[in-house]
Amino acid sequence: MPERSWQWVKRITWGEGRAVPLDFGMELWKWDVSLYESAEGIRAAMARAGKPLDDDAILYEATRSLLADVVDAAGGAEQAHQRFRDAVEAIKAQVARWADSDSSVLSDGMGLVDPTVEAAWYALEELLVWARVLSDRLKRKPVIRGYRADQGLIPALAGGPRRDALVAARARLLQGGVEEATNLSNLSLHMQSSQTGSRIGRVRSGEIILPFPDRVTTRIGHRWQLTYDAGRDAVTFADSLMGAIERFMEEMITTLEAHVPERFRTE
Repeated sequence: MPERSWQWVKRITWGEGRAVPLDFGMELWKWDVSLYESAEGIRAAMARAGKPLDDDAILYEATRSLLADVVDAAGGAEQAHQRFRDAVEAIKAQVARWADSDSSVLSDGMGLVDPTVEAAWYALEELLVWARVLSDRLKRKPVIRGYRADQGLIPALAGGPRRDALVAARARLLQGGVEEATNLSNLSLHMQSSQTGSRIGRVRSGEIILPFPDRVTTRIGHRWQLTYDAGRDAVTFADSLMGAIERFMEEMITTLEAHVPERFRTE
């Protein structure tokens, strides 16, 4: 498990002043089986296994992993970001070798293709997808017809200051790059990559820059809708995105720690 993700799991599972994990207790959740699109699938699986089919058992299964699933998505982003940073370091090492052998290949504005550059782009696209997964696991529209309620961790939480704080934290997360990552990942998941042919880096002041599109504020249907006028680079965006994810995770866990149900407090 990624290091930061393991730290988040430990805080969720164990903590001073409480006897249970932060996601335990029916009072944390909206305890209405009609709100969860997973309910029918859980009901069918429990019937096959010969387990009791009461609503409480179904609701327990519907809610038991919602928080863990958010941590899982953040861990996927963490792993992808680390692979991206490793690839960027490999690009720097390759640039140093090129500079030693023939500095003319580093003419300003030149586009370059190299396995290290390809690796960085693939890792970045993976990071964008995990950011979208995180967003969906926090809140998304239902995918099964007949369900009107939003799905995910936040819609499942009972109303009150805990839920209100996470709604505000999610809004900051979206503004911190996750909304943009979602728009870009929709393009790569369902249509095409952001670049035609081989993924490239571009020389700028003796370094290889990975050109990143201007801010994407809505869904796009083709890569030609992307513009590159602001001079953004992928490293800056990726680091900023991962920073936003880490800040959200800290806010989320701190909020849950501050609102442990009274019956589970040991101090």
